Amino acid sequence: MPTRNRRRRVPGRNRIPNDLVGATGVHHVCSLLSMRGLIAMPTIRNAKGIDILVTDPATTASASIQVKTSLKNVKYWPTAKPEKLLQGDNFFYVFVRYLPKQNTFQAFIETSRKVVNAVKRNIEDQGRRGRGTFPFWGLPQDENQRRQLEERWANWRPKDR
Repeated sequence: MPTRNRRRRVPGRNRIPNDLVGATGVHHVCSLLSMRGLIAMPTIRNAKGIDILVTDPATTASASIQVKTSLKNVKYWPTAKPEKLLQGDNFFYVFVRYLPKQNTFQAFIETSRKVVNAVKRNIEDQGRRGRGTFPFWGLPQDENQRRQLEERWANWRPKDR
């Protein structure tokens, strides 16, 4: 008899709590990094902005990652305001979304500086349109650019700086 996926539900709601959604993405990313021969360690919850510390044992290169996760097939992820986003040469964002039809996750990686700049542009664009400010990072509309972000994630390793 097949078993059904059981999800922890919040009493009175029919959804997974956000902290578990985030943990799902972090552990998914860690498992893929480990399968590449990298040392990937999730941080404790109070490590502000950093979800994973990654080291390449072959080169000693290291990086920090923040993971943004959605259990839906989204095209954008909410972020903090640009001034609160961490950035640096060795800091990256991995955006993870669940693809229910394939029963798998899809991930995209971007440098922290590009994420901060994109969030700033999105806020400015919202202001020009007379909308409230909602900080987010969105996938490029161009399919080739999206594929490049996905391929970059599939081959990503920290680099010596």
